[in-house]
Amino acid sequence: MIRRCDEELYHLTVLTAGCGIVSGSGSVPAQPFSAGQVHLVSSSEPYESRFWGTPDSGQKRPVVEGIGLDLPVSILPVPPHRVRRLVGRALPAEQGVGAILTTFLLALDRQMPALRPVDAARLGTVAVDLLATFVTRELDDEDVLPQETRLRTMLHEVRAFVRQHLHDPELTPSAIAAAHHVSLSYLHRNFTRESQGTTLAAFIRRQRLQKAYHDLMDPNLRALPIQVIAARCGIVQAPTFTRAFKAAYGISPSDHRHEATTQRSQPDGPRE
Repeated sequence: MIRRCDEELYHLTVLTAGCGIVSGSGSVPAQPFSAGQVHLVSSSEPYESRFWGTPDSGQKRPVVEGIGLDLPVSILPVPPHRVRRLVGRALPAEQGVGAILTTFLLALDRQMPALRPVDAARLGTVAVDLLATFVTRELDDEDVLPQETRLRTMLHEVRAFVRQHLHDPELTPSAIAAAHHVSLSYLHRNFTRESQGTTLAAFIRRQRLQKAYHDLMDPNLRALPIQVIAARCGIVQAPTFTRAFKAAYGISPSDHRHEATTQRSQPDGPRE
């Protein structure tokens, strides 16, 4: 029956809560599948997946949650006979490209209602690139990927690296290039091209200021001095932070924090 109606799709499951047992065809034995892992199957091969819930944080009811991604076999730039080695297996995704892939899919799921068709198409390409890179790294066979796929994945890893290291004042384009084993000129040229003219230095600065903007609004961080907030975002010079923040948002950091505090303290209005 598969041969008569096969849609030739891969299906990726990202399990975020609960657990299960998965198995594929042939010699792939049944194995446990837990939150933080991913599971890849093909519509061309028989497989079995069984899931059951674990209590949620409130200990009220068992929960199984996850995200599924379907994509045509033809658009994944990895030969199907190579991918077959991973089909039906529970694959670790807690670090590296696996963690970036799952974080990206979770964010995509949350933002899907706000995306325009052109955004969805572009982000779909990112999802395919990340999955292709994850698969080939699991296979230790990245050479099969097209150069453009490897480049786009590297740039996505660079952006994730920046967000993870905003606290480090030594986070510079040179340090990022060294961490990703590419030349600074290669990174500059390709990052600027793929970011519609935004340089890597400008991206770092914007991410730092955005983090500071949100941290200054966080009531849990109210006791931290503004210069400490700035240092947590990698900007150690208070005057530099104040000038950059005001240039970006048209308001000083102290006034921004004051406005956020005032808005939280205002009553909701009369109640009937």
